Amino acid sequence: MKAFRFTLEAVHTLRLRQENDALEQYSRALLIRQQALAALETVRDRIQANWVEMRQLLAGLCAAAQMRQLQDFHRALEQRQQECVAALRAAERSVHAASQNMLLARQQREIVDSYRDKQIARHQRAEAREEQKVIDEFAGRRSPLLNLSPS
Repeated sequence: MKAFRFTLEAVHTLRLRQENDALEQYSRALLIRQQALAALETVRDRIQANWVEMRQLLAGLCAAAQMRQLQDFHRALEQRQQECVAALRAAERSVHAASQNMLLARQQREIVDSYRDKQIARHQRAEAREEQKVIDEFAGRRSPLLNLSPS
């Protein structure tokens, strides 16, 4: 009996590597998106804290210069928030693209796996036929000996 040998083993290895690379890219894209989301949440928290501080200053007596400084800081935070939103959108697009690449790589690997499974099944059927031939041949050789009867 001859051992199974997959004719497209190199392609199978390549497809596995491509799928792993795509999975790593997807993982990195998810991490970048998470970082962008965390940065946005941080900026939003700082904006909220800035609002609280401005309300407290307005409730009491404060210098116009101090209020102006807080308003300028608030505008800078709002600008930073817009930048974070843009970065988050870009990260979302990157996650989507990486997801599509990962799905495509998986499909391509599954196609090769399917072909490999068919080759294995074909090999196993051929082995079974060969084994049956050997069994039939042994059975055919043995039958004349069984027909000999002491007369």
